[in-house]
Amino acid sequence: MRMNILQSAIVPITRKVVPRPVRLWAKDVRNARRVRRNPGRILLVNEILPAYAALGGRILWVGCRRYTKEYGSLLARNGGECWTTDIEISHAKWGEAGRHFTWDLTSIDRLIAAGSFDSVLCNGVFGFGVDTRPSQLAALKAMGSILKPGGRLLLGWNTDRVEDPLTFDFVQSAFVADAPTARGSRMAVPEAAYVYDFLRRKE
Repeated sequence: MRMNILQSAIVPITRKVVPRPVRLWAKDVRNARRVRRNPGRILLVNEILPAYAALGGRILWVGCRRYTKEYGSLLARNGGECWTTDIEISHAKWGEAGRHFTWDLTSIDRLIAAGSFDSVLCNGVFGFGVDTRPSQLAALKAMGSILKPGGRLLLGWNTDRVEDPLTFDFVQSAFVADAPTARGSRMAVPEAAYVYDFLRRKE
């Protein structure tokens, strides 16, 4: 009880003394640390991204945050070329220098020519920005367009925030299952309420 009273007294004082940009920065750092400890994120960094790095080619990473900054160098480790995109201008600082787009994923095909990428990695975006079924379908169609025939699509999504994106008729008609790792075309992380789906655009 005493700690709660103390905290309730400190928070207003902190808001008055610490400038808002500093508070936002500290919050962002704390969030990045929390995300990096997430079991789904650990799986992504330790197994999934290295698998796509081994495939090489031109890779588009969707969604930039402090905790994604190192993904570009990881994906380019075997000679691949990583590009990034995010709808928020302020997130460009965490994207790839000289290879970043500030754009809406649902219409990314208006910016990027068809068949431009070997892989598109869309993780944690559905339910966190691309929230409705119509917008998710639009994003899937746009990503499908910018993929080369046979190109790979990673979809990482929260089971507690969105419906299964593989239930779209478009996904069934435009993609086939892929398995860039030995674990198959779907990895579930129940403790994180998360799923990774691996797809390839039909030839």
